[in-house]
Amino acid sequence: MSGIGYRIKCIRKENNLNQIQFAKSIGISQGNLSEIEMGNSNPSAETLISIRAQYNVNLNWLLTGVAVDDGMTYEDEFEKRLIEVFRNLDDFDKNEIIEIIRVKIKLRSL
Repeated sequence: MSGIGYRIKCIRKENNLNQIQFAKSIGISQGNLSEIEMGNSNPSAETLISIRAQYNVNLNWLLTGVAVDDGMTYEDEFEKRLIEVFRNLDDFDKNEIIEIIRVKIKLRSL
């Protein structure tokens, strides 16, 4: 399940909003949002622009599931955010984060 409705639902949940709150913030009805999240209808261009403006998400990612920013391609919005935060760390912290990720991957394979 990785369509535009799913990505919109992820944005809503990531911001700890119910459908009524999120729908109001982007200027649509809760019923319309529900249909979009379930994949029964597509959002209008105005709705997409509103989501982009209100929640600062990459519009390409919202539309396609692939984030492109500054010539970089990201698997998803989570990867983009991870890289943005990672770039602000010093070398010691970067190495520590890399080791933490390696440990998590190793633990999952056990």
